[in-house]
Amino acid sequence: MNRLESLAEAIKTYEGFYPFSRSWRNNNPGNLRRSKFAIGSSGGFAKFSSFASGWLGLWWDLYCKCTGNTGTALSGESSLLDLFEVWAPRSDANDPFTYANWVANRLGVAIETKLKWFIADV
Repeated sequence: MNRLESLAEAIKTYEGFYPFSRSWRNNNPGNLRRSKFAIGSSGGFAKFSSFASGWLGLWWDLYCKCTGNTGTALSGESSLLDLFEVWAPRSDANDPFTYANWVANRLGVAIETKLKWFIADV
């Protein structure tokens, strides 16, 4: 598993992808709000035709954020904490610091880790 896949897997776990959860019902392991791979939406979150397409959506979204190829201000120089300030903003009743810290601990990295590190082995 490469670093980007490990990041996606950590997000999938933190987002609560388990049987009968919203992310599981929507085949959306990252709880993405939208994706070019989605077939629609449900409850404000993207809905995918299969887990494989939802996983691709998650992977692609992360890859784009790590390369600065999004409408966000994120780039390879952004940190893991910066990612979660966009991914799970306070304005949506999230705690990006706790999220970033949990993912960083799971991956054995610091929250200051640059996003370009996650795509160095892709």
